[in-house]
Amino acid sequence: MDRLAAKPCLTVAALTLDRGIMQTKHERWWAGPWPWLVYLIFVPLPWLWKWPDTTTLVLTGFAVAVFLPLYFVAHRMDGPRRAIVCLAITAIGIALATFPVGWTTFAIYAAAEMGRVRPPRAAVVGIALIAIVVAITGSMQNQPLLWWLPGLLLVVITGGATISREAFDERTQALLATQEEVRRLAGTAERERITRDLHDVIGRTLTLVALKADLAGRMLDRDTEAARHEVAAIATAARAGLADVRAALAGQAGGGLAQETAASRAALRTAGVDLVLSGNPADVPEEAGGVLAMTLREAVTNVIRHADARQCRIGIATGPDDVRLIVEDDGVGLPFREGNGLTGMRQRLVAAGGRLTLTPMYPGTRLEASVPA
Repeated sequence: MDRLAAKPCLTVAALTLDRGIMQTKHERWWAGPWPWLVYLIFVPLPWLWKWPDTTTLVLTGFAVAVFLPLYFVAHRMDGPRRAIVCLAITAIGIALATFPVGWTTFAIYAAAEMGRVRPPRAAVVGIALIAIVVAITGSMQNQPLLWWLPGLLLVVITGGATISREAFDERTQALLATQEEVRRLAGTAERERITRDLHDVIGRTLTLVALKADLAGRMLDRDTEAARHEVAAIATAARAGLADVRAALAGQAGGGLAQETAASRAALRTAGVDLVLSGNPADVPEEAGGVLAMTLREAVTNVIRHADARQCRIGIATGPDDVRLIVEDDGVGLPFREGNGLTGMRQRLVAAGGRLTLTPMYPGTRLEASVPA
């Protein structure tokens, strides 16, 4: 049980670690718009060489005041609306091209936001358009290359980097979603396994305990020693059942086919059902035997609980390609509406590459299970 309790903790720790390593864009504050405003310092950079006049100062302040809300709005928009706002930001820079300011800075911001447009082809087209407009504007203004060429290069680099970052974030989101789905499916599969194993284990144990309790009750008045023996057998069966439940919870349910055959013989004898065994369970490979052992347990439990049979025949046949287990009884026959037992039996066999067949015999029922050898 300690091992079982540790598994959820390990799973949660792994999930926390994965999410810490691969945080999405919604979790990283530095992926938001605020940190990148530091690059606005490049707007007044030319003033280190040429002090601006009043008109330049006023227009630059007005341009920045218009740019800031557009920038934050663009960061929250999607699709064509973001592209339109990015073009408006580019227009702000173009309007300042005749003044001694770092006008290409606005185009760089526009390219960064354009890189977030989806689909990526639209982002590439938008960034290319911004770069062309910057190149044409710089050439038409007869400005030195040093004034606008670095900005043009940063438009392309920043826009391409944003496209790559967005693609990485999308892949990360898809990977995290896949991991969550795998964990969910693994949890579902584990619950189904525990349900199957507990059904088989508890069904056999409780059936055996009930039979021995009835037998002890009938012997109590006429044979006290025999009744005491049966009560002791009940205690033994209960302890064995508890051990089986713990094994099932730890994923270690089911022994070998030979062990389960011996247990089935004892259970059938307690129920007053004669057993006819053909084939040697020791000849069955271990992996196939483990699957068939759980099948045999559930089949024999059904015979004891429902069939009202006098005889049960168990056949084990090992072929070149598969191993077959056949359980037949001469009882009243079983209804073929599958409950948890038959469903779990079928799921276990299918997962191992085998199959399950149920056939009415009039009287009785024939169950045939096969798995690859």
